[in-house]
Amino acid sequence: MKKSVNLKITSTQYIENLKPSGEAFRRELELEDSMEILTEGTMYSRNNATYITYEESEATGSEDVRTLFKLEDGTIRIRKYGRDDDDEGMDMMLKPGILNITRYQIPMMSSVNLEVYTNKLEDNLDEEGYGTVSVDYRIKFDKFFSRRNILEIEVKPS
Repeated sequence: MKKSVNLKITSTQYIENLKPSGEAFRRELELEDSMEILTEGTMYSRNNATYITYEESEATGSEDVRTLFKLEDGTIRIRKYGRDDDDEGMDMMLKPGILNITRYQIPMMSSVNLEVYTNKLEDNLDEEGYGTVSVDYRIKFDKFFSRRNILEIEVKPS
């Protein structure tokens, strides 16, 4: 059964720097960008998976785009797709300890391949589907762009 939910989605992006520490290096995170979205969405369960969907808005720069989170067996799949079948969007699978290659359609440009490595995934949704999901992952594009991301999805009753 589908139900309406309120979502608070926080995406924080960091630059990773290696700093000397004795004879080794330690990884430090430097905040680059953070975005918070408060929106209404829909949640439902099917075949032991939990689905959370919401419509992007003009404020996020992704008008006419739908985002779908699918939680199942210690993984989260994030799909973004437009209303047109020709709009590829993004389809990203995040599972701790796994490196995935994801094709991402950049608006008004061609698609690019991203390497995505998931450090940690915490699913703290209760039996009703309310709570928080947090995922820590690294995105690498070519040899010039590498960022650490923390995505938090808070699901509350509407």
